[in-house]
Amino acid sequence: MYRQPREAFEARVHTLVHRIYGQIYLIPSSGTADLLNAEGKLYLPVTGAMLYEAGHKHPPEVDELKASSAFVALQKTHLRWLVGGRPATPRTSKGMLEQKRLALLYGSYLLAGSLEIPKGVRLSDYLSSAKPFQTLHAAGLYLLEPHKPVVELAPYETFEFVTVNLHQAEGVVEAPSEQGQDTRLTLFG
Repeated sequence: MYRQPREAFEARVHTLVHRIYGQIYLIPSSGTADLLNAEGKLYLPVTGAMLYEAGHKHPPEVDELKASSAFVALQKTHLRWLVGGRPATPRTSKGMLEQKRLALLYGSYLLAGSLEIPKGVRLSDYLSSAKPFQTLHAAGLYLLEPHKPVVELAPYETFEFVTVNLHQAEGVVEAPSEQGQDTRLTLFG
């Protein structure tokens, strides 16, 4: 099936309509975002797929299961974010990168974490020109709450990393703070 050897990883893929649990396959030493940003490949193959209603609750409720399939090919443009695989491999030395904390709006929740961008580049400029799939490190899922500022939200779930589709995010907002740090003035700094 594949020309190069692949490694299997469990993954949870979120689209606007579904949560898909299954296995994805990465080339050794490449990351999830690398696979998703590969040109000429419009679909992400997932094996052992369990399709659930869209949502953020993990693990999903049994009654949310809509279908199962030995294989599903997911159109990449519809992927919002996913957990699983490996973080993307930086294309430049770590010394030329800096971490910027940001939060991406996806419906009724945020995904916040640190994005590695080239030093000296404004976050807004980077987001305008970056490939769609990016790795957020030390990420958290934050549920929006009425009458509560975003920077005061507590994480619903945390991840070592999560792969996000910048093109599917509805917006970028001030990130919930880490260790009481106010990020409102530094989001696009």
